[in-house]
This record gives sequence, structure tokens and C-alpha cells, in this order.
Amino acid sequence: MVNQKSEKSLKEQYIESQKNAFFREVQEDVQAEKVAIFWHKYKRYIITTIIAILLITITKNWYLNYKLNTSMKQAIVFEKIISANVSADNKIIELEDFAKSAKFGYRDIAYFNIYSLAIINNSSDTTFKNLAVLKIGSLVSSLPEKDFTEIEKSLEKIGKKEPFYNISQFILGSIYVKQNKLTQAKEIFEKISNDFSAPVSVKSQSLTMLNYIKSNQSK
Repeated sequence: MVNQKSEKSLKEQYIESQKNAFFREVQEDVQAEKVAIFWHKYKRYIITTIIAILLITITKNWYLNYKLNTSMKQAIVFEKIISANVSADNKIIELEDFAKSAKFGYRDIAYFNIYSLAIINNSSDTTFKNLAVLKIGSLVSSLPEKDFTEIEKSLEKIGKKEPFYNISQFILGSIYVKQNKLTQAKEIFEKISNDFSAPVSVKSQSLTMLNYIKSNQSK
């Protein structure tokens, strides 16, 4: 009697295992069919995405190499212009020509040197010289706190009747803020904000600076 029950149990186990194997096989077939359907439906998008990723990678590598090579060539040309034993006027002409086709920051570097040379050379063109002072002033005012004595003197020389007066005053005020001369800076920004002839953008920025100064003075 016990043997019959054991034998029956073994048969049941065998049948159960066969059923499980069948169901597993069916499930695998269903999954394979789903993959095949998915591939058939989206293969264009998958292939396009892979090609796009490859193209982006190739283009990025090419651009980085191009940027490096171009920057190295520009550095050599720029160094030759700066180190040449010629007058400041000739250097300005060469730098202006260089700036026309310069890339990757070298245009800004070229103009920074043009403006510097214009100030050093005491250019007879007042408007250009003032613009040179403003350009350098705006650059140094964005740097960490330093001694800006020379640029302060140059900015102060730009009179009320000259072009860029309000802008020069705004940059001067920004330098005073950097030097923590808040009282002087506040006085400048108040004058600009009350000046009807000042550009609207400069006046609005001056008001922003005034709010910043007031918040710092109240601490």
C-alpha cells in the first residue's frame, strides 16, 4: 500500500515537472517573440540612435582636435605680434587684423591688448581711448579684490561731457564695491540712478548695486 502511494507520488512529480518545463518553454517562446516584434517595430529608431551617438562622438573628437590645433596656431601668431620690435600703432593694426579671424577666445585677448596699447600709447582718439579704459575696467572689476589704482585714475579722467561717462562711473563704482569702499560706491550709483541722461540699463544696474550696498551696510 505504501509502495503504491510512493509510486503514485513519483508519477505526479514527474508529470508536474513536465508541465513546468512545457510552460517555461512556452514563456521563453513568448518572450523571444516579443523581442522579435519589438525589434521589427523599433529597429529603425534603434539603428538611428546608435548612428547618431557614433556621429556625435566622432564630431566631438574632431572639434576638440580642431580647437586645439587652431589655438596652438593662433598662439604662435599672437606671440609674434606682441613680441615684434615695432611701434604700438603697428601692433594695434596687426592685432586688429588678427582679431578679424581669431577664434576660441583669442579675439577677446587681441582686443584686450589693443585697448591696453591704446591707453599706454596715449591715443589721440579720445572716444577709442575711453572705450579702451572701459573695456579693461570692466575686466578688472570682475576679478578678485586687487589694487586698481591706475584704472581708477583712467576712469576718473573721463569727464561728464565725454562719451561713456555714465558707464565709466558704473565700472568705477563696481571697483569700489570690490575694494569694500561702499560709501564711495553708493555715492556714484545714487548719482547715476538720478541722472536723466544715463542709459536705462545702466540706471537699473546701479539700483541693483545700491540695494546690494544697503543690504551689506545694514548687517
